[in-house]
Amino acid sequence: MHNEPLDHDNLSQSAMEHLDQRIVHALETAPALQIPADFAARVASRLPARRPVSLTPTHYGQNAMLAGIVVILAALVVLAMHSTGHATFGLLESLLFAQFIALAVWLSVWRHSLR
Repeated sequence: MHNEPLDHDNLSQSAMEHLDQRIVHALETAPALQIPADFAARVASRLPARRPVSLTPTHYGQNAMLAGIVVILAALVVLAMHSTGHATFGLLESLLFAQFIALAVWLSVWRHSLR
């Protein structure tokens, strides 16, 4: 490679064309890939050890849904005992009942899909 600075004012037309050809050739030439034979083994040796896979599945979502059903059922019972006929309580009771039904359906569908 040439390390001397270029003076664009003093370059002839043929020197500029030669320089352009060298630049184009350098840009169009793909580099030669050289991957060492033990590259994969070196990368694999640096990886952390795998954690053992748990054979007992956790059911956090199912337990949360069951807890939600119990809480909503308790809220429905409390609202039914203290119902004064106010429209707000009726709306709240309807929303809680819809959530109760949705959770119950989701839980039953989820249990049937495990069989």
